[in-house]
Amino acid sequence: MARGQHARWLLIRLAAQNVGRHRWRTVFLALAVMLGVGIGFAAFVAGSALRQGIATSFSRMGADLVLVPRATLVNITASLLTVQPTDATLAADLAQRVAAVPGIVAIAPQRIVPELVEGRAANLIAFDPLHDFSVLSWLEEHHNGPVEGLIAGSRQAAHVGETLSVCGMPLPVYGRLATTGVGPFDESYFLSFAALADIVAFCRSADARRGAASTSEAQAAAIAAEHATLCSPDLPLDRVSAFLLQLAAGAKAEDVKFALAQLPDVRIVEGNGVLTSSRQGLGALLIGIAAFTALQLAALLIVVALLFSAIVRERHRELGLLRAMGAKPNQVMAIILAEAAIVTGLGGLAGLGFATAVLLTFARSLGFYFDVIGVPFTWPSTAVLEIGALAALALSALLGLLGAALPAWRARRMAPYALIRSEAR
Repeated sequence: MARGQHARWLLIRLAAQNVGRHRWRTVFLALAVMLGVGIGFAAFVAGSALRQGIATSFSRMGADLVLVPRATLVNITASLLTVQPTDATLAADLAQRVAAVPGIVAIAPQRIVPELVEGRAANLIAFDPLHDFSVLSWLEEHHNGPVEGLIAGSRQAAHVGETLSVCGMPLPVYGRLATTGVGPFDESYFLSFAALADIVAFCRSADARRGAASTSEAQAAAIAAEHATLCSPDLPLDRVSAFLLQLAAGAKAEDVKFALAQLPDVRIVEGNGVLTSSRQGLGALLIGIAAFTALQLAALLIVVALLFSAIVRERHRELGLLRAMGAKPNQVMAIILAEAAIVTGLGGLAGLGFATAVLLTFARSLGFYFDVIGVPFTWPSTAVLEIGALAALALSALLGLLGAALPAWRARRMAPYALIRSEAR
């Protein structure tokens, strides 16, 4: 065992010595790897940040289509985020039929209900946090963790962490939204469908609570009338006010509208077509960037393979002497591969430093510009950056191994006398 470890350590030392023998060649090869890996890693990080920012900006544009009851009013604004408060509703299970329509990638149901919040009439908009793409993207400040309690529109005075009374039921304020410019959206409170169900269940026992309270009959009658109007315990929970729809990339709004028109008693409202096509084109743009990066790495692999082919051919006599002195074919191959991994690994490490400088420059220039025009530039999480950096280092070493594999395999198959007799070119 000790002899085997000593042999491996000796092979690594020989590979390291070979790296230092031709310094300029090693430096230029490491620089090529540094540029390739650095630009690739910087493109990955910047692309992830911009993708998240652009996706957030497009999600703030709301839905591509809104499916509402035929009698519902919808204000056509730049952002289809919600509908006007209405008593007309659709069956919640209609979502299954809508999801079967080709071209629809996301469905976000909403239910608008007038309720008493802190003794004043206000609209509650219930939504599904798991399928939402138009509410949570507008969060300006919020608690960490799952969505629990109320989310206040920008025109409401509630603060995060405050507790509000909704039909007498205390609910914490989970977050606040930024100003959207859509009146019904900015003036409402938002909550999950589960929280709305809890409020309805709370209202069902309101009569018992009011009967136990020490109020006059007139006050009790007034409160009961107000609660009966705005805090109905009989509110059906299997109804929604609208379905907000998002189209898949390449889907045509006309085709989807035609399919949805077959549903009875519904109205289809279309958003801004330019924004829809721009959002759909975002995915194709990011795929193109990824393909360009892959082609760049493939070109770098070819450069490494050509260079190591020349290096191995130049050292045929040296390798032949090692074979004649007792080195095994696999050991000779291991020396070549280790040398390639060391050079490209060092180039990858330098590439991470280069990528860091590029990203900092980008964040202070184009990143600041994107933030000004409303596209947030948010760095990926630390875990993603660490995984990306380790992957870049592993990829750089892998480039060296793949590039030197074929020349090393050819040298391994040659006999010692053939290696010694060959002339360097």
